[in-house]
Amino acid sequence: MHRLRNGKIVKTFFIRIFVFLFLYKNKKYMKNMNKISLFSTLLLVLLCLNNSFAQQADVVWGEKIKTKRMAGIIGGNEKNYYTTHYGKDKQLVFRKYNQSMKLEKEQIIPFELDEKRYSYNKTIFLKDKIVHLISERKKKEKKTYLYASTTDLNLNVIGKTLILDEGQVNSSGGGLFSVQGYNSNVFGITAISPDSTKLLVYKEKPTKRNEPTKMGFKVYDSDLTTLLFNKDVDLPIKDKNFSVSEIEIDNYGNIYVLALIYKESKEVKKGQSDNYYKLIAFEKGSGKPKQFDFDFQGDEIMTIEIEHGANNTLVCTGFLSDIKRGLLSTSTSNISDEFFITNIDCSNFSILSKIRTKVTELYPERKKREDYVPYVIRNVYSKPDGSYTVVAEQYKLEIRTFTDSRGRTRTTYRYFYCDIACMNVDAAGKLKSISKIPKYQLNADNPSIQSTYYNGNVYIIYEDLSKNAQANTDKEIKRSSGSGGSRDGLFLITVSPDGQVKKDLVYGYKQTKIQPYIMFSKKITSNIILLNAKDQIGKIEFK
Repeated sequence: MHRLRNGKIVKTFFIRIFVFLFLYKNKKYMKNMNKISLFSTLLLVLLCLNNSFAQQADVVWGEKIKTKRMAGIIGGNEKNYYTTHYGKDKQLVFRKYNQSMKLEKEQIIPFELDEKRYSYNKTIFLKDKIVHLISERKKKEKKTYLYASTTDLNLNVIGKTLILDEGQVNSSGGGLFSVQGYNSNVFGITAISPDSTKLLVYKEKPTKRNEPTKMGFKVYDSDLTTLLFNKDVDLPIKDKNFSVSEIEIDNYGNIYVLALIYKESKEVKKGQSDNYYKLIAFEKGSGKPKQFDFDFQGDEIMTIEIEHGANNTLVCTGFLSDIKRGLLSTSTSNISDEFFITNIDCSNFSILSKIRTKVTELYPERKKREDYVPYVIRNVYSKPDGSYTVVAEQYKLEIRTFTDSRGRTRTTYRYFYCDIACMNVDAAGKLKSISKIPKYQLNADNPSIQSTYYNGNVYIIYEDLSKNAQANTDKEIKRSSGSGGSRDGLFLITVSPDGQVKKDLVYGYKQTKIQPYIMFSKKITSNIILLNAKDQIGKIEFK
């Protein structure tokens, strides 16, 4: 076990150096001091230094275990954490760690199926059990099956493998199909209720070309044998071109579908976007739908998310950008300086609150047009009093295609992960504070952020150049691209309830070569984020 107290090992070393230099430079003074005053002086120096390094989190790493591929973090609770990876012969291996990040158990989970035919989907936590979801294709039957194999928290298999759903496949092994030529690959997708008592399984059903899209929903209780809801429903969308963005289930068993809809050219009105979002809520008993449209005059939705809120609510939130119409073309600004939140009561689908507000503070410094990056929602934290904290990050992808003199084409991709924003919104929908943390990652190997909300504070971790520890503005921030290696470090941002920001360099990779991959790390509880460093799993625990 390797323990760092936000770099305390390293910092204690520098404290000792400081004390040594202090004594060395003041030899004569020390000789004239009595032992008591000398001890008091040293104690005061040490206390002051330790107080300046007082931290709000512990970082603990487990032992390094050589793993063929990167381990995936499944999840956990306050006592144990679980990972999975592929072992020999492509067998799935699961590991169990205790609170001290000590490996307690390593287990291959048998799925009672032909290993050549099944594929692993994912592993989820359902109440007090671990459920492994797998699918199997049977060409002779022209069907695909979704199975669930269950283990307890000690990785012991419980009962037999269960069939959760089935769907048709064509002879070539593709997705769902119908004789009319409709083809869908949406099968075996799942969602879990916030209280972890219900599992939603859904798929698209084969339909005729001009018929509305039909979805098959099944809702299971946590025992996976009690079917609470089993119905095929039509999506009430008339437009031909649309895509489903998210599907969720609440604690009551109601189902929510968020779809991006592309308007027909004749439907686009002046000042409106050529697309919009529709949220469809299906009632748990009858399956009757209720629709909520998100379409804003003069603005385009740059990002939208649905999140489960406190007190059985559903929060729909996102950012807007101005639509700029010229004589011959229309463009959308990269400045997402308007923010919206709609809060829905899950018990009756009524709208509890609805706000739309400008957040120009997110772009305090003028830049070149091409340097502006829109914000996307990363997390929404709902509080019992009805207020919210929203964490967002700037993100955009630039795709450029070039043709040389010989007619050869080349395409480049530029991924931007830039500034972080933290916004506090009260129960009445009023924006109380906006905190902006500058960051600039261009085609970085380890981009983006992880965040959590605990005891009134928001904690955000990310990787950046160690030299950016004291940078507080866009002009001061050094750009990070590719892999900085020993130049990089793990950063912690703490945002207090009043929006005050504190930035700490947890440790630099020059001091320790343990590099957690941010996107493959995962929040386990409100005060624990598991860190994934490929062959090594650790945790950062907030006090």
